[in-house]
Amino acid sequence: MIAALALTAALTITPTAGEWHDLPDPIAGGQKMHDKAASLYKGPGYVPKDNKRRLCIRFFESRHAYGAKASEPYRGAYQLSPAMGVGAGWMVQKSLRQQGVPKWQAIYIGRILRSEPVNKWAKLYQDHAFWLIWDNGKGRHHWPNTDRAC
Repeated sequence: MIAALALTAALTITPTAGEWHDLPDPIAGGQKMHDKAASLYKGPGYVPKDNKRRLCIRFFESRHAYGAKASEPYRGAYQLSPAMGVGAGWMVQKSLRQQGVPKWQAIYIGRILRSEPVNKWAKLYQDHAFWLIWDNGKGRHHWPNTDRAC
């Protein structure tokens, strides 16, 4: 009971001036979910020389459709499994903290990402997750077939 109250209190904290980072909502809500544009995420982990490969992977995985449910259980522009989506939600949360986003806001975004299928995530967070998983090419094995084609 006490833990539940503490959790509820943590989620209802109102930010004060200077504590809120202007990040998009974690869930797409009205975004155009088919987009050939460049990566919306260009923070730590973004590798400009690998962007053409990312676009190629995204094309082969979902035809650039962020809302894709191409083959169960894989979803989103990069066709992440549910387990990979949960892991990516944790990675995005940690990355946001490392970039100076207030702890409560990073936790809030991470919880939402982990509770929703990847194809419902906003484009920024799907791109962010890709770059974190890609890890300067070390994570290419997550897209073995499409990476070879690119």
